[in-house]
Amino acid sequence: MADTLSLPLPGVRHGERLAISVLDERAQLDPQSPWVSMPIDEGDISKGYKDITYSQFANAVNHAAHWLVRHLPPSKKPFQSFAYAGPKDLRYPILAMAAGKVGKVQYLLCHTWKQMVLPSPMMPSDAHLHILKEKECDLYMRPESMASIVDHVVQRREGLQIVAAPALEDLLQDKPAEPFNYKKSWEEARDDPWLVFHTSGTTGYPKPITYTHRMMAMADVAAKLAGNDETQLHHYTSKRWYTPLPMVHFVGMLMILSMSTFVHTVVVLGPPGPPSPETLIDILKYGRVDGAVLVPALIDALCRDASGLAALKSLQYIHYAGAPLGVNSGKRLAADVRLIPTIGSTEVGGYFTKLRHDTEDWDYVEFNKHAGAEIDSTIYKEQVLKLIIFLLFKKASLEYIFIKDKMQQIFFLYPDRDRFETNDLWMEHPTRKGLWKIVGRTDDYIPLSHGDGLYASTVEREIERHDLVQAALVGGHGKPKPVLLIEMVPGKHDEELLEEFIQSLLPYLEKANAQCHESVQVSPELVLLAKPEKPFVRTLKGSVARLPSLSLYEQEIEGIYRNVL
Repeated sequence: MADTLSLPLPGVRHGERLAISVLDERAQLDPQSPWVSMPIDEGDISKGYKDITYSQFANAVNHAAHWLVRHLPPSKKPFQSFAYAGPKDLRYPILAMAAGKVGKVQYLLCHTWKQMVLPSPMMPSDAHLHILKEKECDLYMRPESMASIVDHVVQRREGLQIVAAPALEDLLQDKPAEPFNYKKSWEEARDDPWLVFHTSGTTGYPKPITYTHRMMAMADVAAKLAGNDETQLHHYTSKRWYTPLPMVHFVGMLMILSMSTFVHTVVVLGPPGPPSPETLIDILKYGRVDGAVLVPALIDALCRDASGLAALKSLQYIHYAGAPLGVNSGKRLAADVRLIPTIGSTEVGGYFTKLRHDTEDWDYVEFNKHAGAEIDSTIYKEQVLKLIIFLLFKKASLEYIFIKDKMQQIFFLYPDRDRFETNDLWMEHPTRKGLWKIVGRTDDYIPLSHGDGLYASTVEREIERHDLVQAALVGGHGKPKPVLLIEMVPGKHDEELLEEFIQSLLPYLEKANAQCHESVQVSPELVLLAKPEKPFVRTLKGSVARLPSLSLYEQEIEGIYRNVL
């Protein structure tokens, strides 16, 4: 099992350090220490890996900082925004660090600092434009390989200027760059805007979320606050980690910028495209990976193959993110590897939780006292589902000054609030109080195990047009495909006519699927009929209570997945 290191690190003053300053410090004091490890040959991972050192990283950042000064146009804004979209390579973290460094004297000693906006290239044009408008961003940097995506967006926004991105080899080169010194202290820079991520946009347009230097340093804060409690951060300390999540994503950028600099994680890279199970097995083997952040769909795929299962069991840690992990995969792994749910959001960041050596209840978490997480019992109080909220520590508390300024990043984003509802629904362990498992959200979005999802109501409305359907529910949280649960009109349920009913349902299902991406469409094989003796749960208004009704059929839903998938 895992050999987990302790925190804080010896001789390190955690909690008030800037990632930019730590990078330069490590490049000076320990220049040959590895920052990332990448394949020698992306086409043949079996040839092994090579390290990029902190000396090389810092040199590349200095090259990039000088490049930004030369190529970005002047601005009168105190913080000039520029968007960047590129392939999955090291330009993302190099340009990000450089953006944080650059403050150019312009317009009679007005310091113009930079903030880097990170739109997902997969977003629709309207979502792109919304984020650029919200951040008053008039510059879009991209390499030629991204021209077809970015230029289409640029054409729709007047005044938006394209900046050709530098080649990676022009930044990550052996020639020493002239030092680009960053002189701001923690107190001066901690609340400066730096990187702009965005939410997934499941209930509308994606929302841009601006991360300050302090918010990107929350891993360092957690190292200071952990105390005797084991946290996820302990797993990253001085270990080799891999994730397929792109660096445009908050988790991917956090790992390669924050975990690496603050707790000495070595980030192991793979080829730029989404990894197949076979590629992932090679990455874990030849990259000598200790831990991995994976989406459940990848874990499930590997668990179905003997060599994939062996590769996962060779790890010390698996942190899964994006959706719940299937019970079968969890049971196969929990005895051999530390299996940890990674829960959070772009706004809140990673939830600050305490970890346990637990092979049975691996899918439950316990909140660290510094998280400020509370259970809202006024919502769903007659059911087992609860809403987790975050409360600002009160001024009357002796911990208030320490915690408010250090850990609860949601209140850096929303300083006018003292309460934040996550909209996540949780279930407490039936016998182990204080352990919680996330089971869904208050809205009707169904996240699937591969990271995509669908709005349940879109499908349900079409299905309920059928004369024999009284109500329809879409489920499948964390599964590869959605399941459709149908409650028939009273007196019309007949198991012997099930095949005939499914055939009559196909035109409605076809219309519903036409509104969904292929990866989230409902398959006729995953249609389940509710039993007359077990009707859907209704609210006082008479509407179907979604999650309680799906919970009624938990065993039947698991059974149909076992038979079909």
